[in-house]
This record gives sequence, C-alpha cells and structure tokens, in this order.
Amino acid sequence: MADAIGNIDAVCPHCNRGLDKKPGRKKACPHCGQPIYVRTRPGDGNKVLVTEAQTEKIEEQWFIVHGGTHDAYLEAKRRVEQEKVNLAERFAEVKAMLGERFGGEPSDQDVRWGLLNQDLLGHIQQRNWGLFRNTKFAMAEILKKEGRSTQALGFYLEVCYLDLNGPNNIGGETDNELLRENPPWDPQRALSLGFTALPGLATDMIRKTSLVPATVEEIFRKKASTLYTALHLPLSPADAWPQIKKALFDEES
Repeated sequence: MADAIGNIDAVCPHCNRGLDKKPGRKKACPHCGQPIYVRTRPGDGNKVLVTEAQTEKIEEQWFIVHGGTHDAYLEAKRRVEQEKVNLAERFAEVKAMLGERFGGEPSDQDVRWGLLNQDLLGHIQQRNWGLFRNTKFAMAEILKKEGRSTQALGFYLEVCYLDLNGPNNIGGETDNELLRENPPWDPQRALSLGFTALPGLATDMIRKTSLVPATVEEIFRKKASTLYTALHLPLSPADAWPQIKKALFDEES
C-alpha cells in the first residue's frame, strides 16, 4: 500500500535500527549516518520517518490529493529542476563578476520564488487574475517565513487591493459578450463577498515591524499604483485605501 511509506515508530528508514526518540525534523541516523527526513503521510496524517527517495513519493501523493495527476507532478518536478539549473547559472555569473562572497547554490526558496515569477507572467498572459492574486499571496507567505516582514506586508497589501478589485480568471477569453458576463475585474462582486482573513495577516506584519499607519499607507500606495497602472484596474488606490485602512487598523483597536 502507498500509505505504508515510512516508519511511524522511532526506527531509521535506512538501517531499521531503533532511535532513542523519534526526531521532529531532518537528522542523521546515529547508527548508519544516513539522513532521516520527517514527513506527514497523506493517507492517514501520521508523521513518518523516511528516506530522501520516499519523500518524493509522499510529495507526489500530496500533489495528487490536492487535485493533481502523476503527469502534472512530473511536469512540476521538471520545472523545479530546470529552474535550479537556470538559477545556478545566474549565480555563477554573479560570482564570476563580483567575487567569492557572491553566488553560491540556489536554495529551495530561491527556486520557488523563480517559479512563482514565471507563474505570474503566465497568469498575466492568460488574464487569469484570480490565479495572479493567489501567486502574489504565495510570495507573501514565502517572505513571511523568511522573516522579511516589511516586504511580506507589501505583498499582503497588494493582495488586499487585488481582492477589492474582484479578480476573475479569464483564461485568455477575448469574446466581448462572454467578458461582459464574466469580466476580468468585478469590484461589486468583491464588495458583496467582503474581505477574508487576509487583513489579519497584514496586521500581524504591521505589529512585527511597528510601522505607523502613514508608513503603511505609503507602502500600499506605491504597490497599488503600480498594479493600477499596469493592470488597468477599475478601483483606484485612493478609493481602495479607506476600506483597507479600516480593515487593518480597526483590528488593532
């Protein structure tokens, strides 16, 4: 069974020897020296100890659980490997120009960021603004995990602004009649749905950075103005800011 991947108990997945306790993160086995990875198994939700090869099997299972297919997983994996190669080449060029302190190997986060930038371009070409919004949110989450709170706040504010404009996925549609029924942007629909929990995430970043409302507004206006001009959004930054300000700072009071 696919769900049988990994060891639930404190047993090395390489040499099958017992461990003093079950690790909570990656560590080397004290017996064989091989790396032990910790993953959540999708079939039953158990934390299991696995080899590197087994992590890929679990990742594929999760990919399929979230609506993907085996072929789509292989394509996603191919994109990751290609982006690693591309970034490694760029980093090597930087290192050659600027010296030993620069360059290095691309991290997993570097690769994910590069792929998200590629996704943004694809969503712009197809005018899939809902997916564009989701990609911006994913970028904000990366910055948050890296502790780059001010930058994360900027992306969360972008997403707040996009949400107020009512982003829709058009899929490259050009038929005017169909576009009237399903416009690229629909602020009235967004207004009826209201905000999600997103302003709370932005507020968390405001607390971490101790930024005053005037500074937050400045960050918002710079970010939103770029989007407003580039994407021809129906709701201007000036019209959007009072709603966003209320959502952000009412939560703090």
